[in-house]
Amino acid sequence: MFLMQAVSAKKLFTQADAAQVVDFRDPVSGQTLFQALNNIQAELNAGKTSTTVTPQPFFQNQGPLGLGAPCETLFNLNRSCTRLVVNFAGSLIARGDSGDTVQALFANSLLRPNVGISGQFSDNLYITNLGHSRYDGLLVSLQKRFSHGLQFDLNYTYSFSKDNNSSVGNTVIGGLIYDLRNPDIGYGPSDFDIRHLINANFIYELPFGRGKSFGGNANSFANALIGGWQFSGIYTYRSGLPFSVGTNSFPLSFTLESPAVLVGSVPGGNINTSGSNINFFGDPAAAAAALGAFRNVKNGETGSRNVLRGPSFWNVDLSLAKNFKLPWEGHRIQLRMDAFNAFNHNVFANPGVTLFGTSCTASSSSCSFGSITSTASAPREVQFAIRWDF
Repeated sequence: MFLMQAVSAKKLFTQADAAQVVDFRDPVSGQTLFQALNNIQAELNAGKTSTTVTPQPFFQNQGPLGLGAPCETLFNLNRSCTRLVVNFAGSLIARGDSGDTVQALFANSLLRPNVGISGQFSDNLYITNLGHSRYDGLLVSLQKRFSHGLQFDLNYTYSFSKDNNSSVGNTVIGGLIYDLRNPDIGYGPSDFDIRHLINANFIYELPFGRGKSFGGNANSFANALIGGWQFSGIYTYRSGLPFSVGTNSFPLSFTLESPAVLVGSVPGGNINTSGSNINFFGDPAAAAAALGAFRNVKNGETGSRNVLRGPSFWNVDLSLAKNFKLPWEGHRIQLRMDAFNAFNHNVFANPGVTLFGTSCTASSSSCSFGSITSTASAPREVQFAIRWDF
């Protein structure tokens, strides 16, 4: 059986933040908040400090309005307002964290209330219909109905799922669209997008015992030993789930971390389990190259969502059962053993990937970028059961 499907959905319920950072324009200079922050960010990342950073007209004009006096006069230290901004929030500006930056400047009176961010709320979440998605899939199925002691189903799905937010609409914080000004900016692979999915199941009555290929004329005692055996199983495989590189930066919403910006080529995942530090990218050189393929966001910018794929997953559950017919019509006893994750196969969870505080070199054996510290599978479990059918 072949089935092709394409589904588009618009006006889906999702959450947005009405208190996201606004790119406020200074009416005197015409410079905007994000322009000023990004100029400072570029200089800080180039090695400048608060004493050498270029004064920005936005903060030179807005700072005195918040403080109620010129920065140089108030502090009597010949400190420009831009220098004070860097002193209070330089590390936040350097990584593009506009949300925390504006909060810090407002708290220290370097910005007036409601300049850049709401003076009353850190966030103001509401339900909106700005969500949209698309699914394209191909399903191929092969089925054998029960005959000659065997039945099975084999299904393969090749699909793409994209959206601008994968969370449930009424999720408490975390299910936000990235930017109210441009709801499409986070459009990309869904958090649950599975490119390849295979599942198969089978039931096989072993050909031993009365009426079967082997021991078809067995007496009652022999048939009780060799007949009535049944073997079954379920196999599942899926390709890896998408995930983003973290930044610990909140460039638009005070409660929504932005992913990093993809600027290069990322080496394919080749999990290295030889050392104590299990790394998704395989070796220190590959991890360093992967780290270099991303940069932190600029202030007011949103990064690249779900551009990496985690480890694939497969699992096998098996069952062995022995059926005994009872002398009463329609009555049967079944003894069975079920093994979940029968091969005790370990599946790794997605790695830890964040730019904040991470540095890697090709020779660093302790690089944390791409480190895997947890699993996505449960250990093997075996259960025994007795079942009476009547």
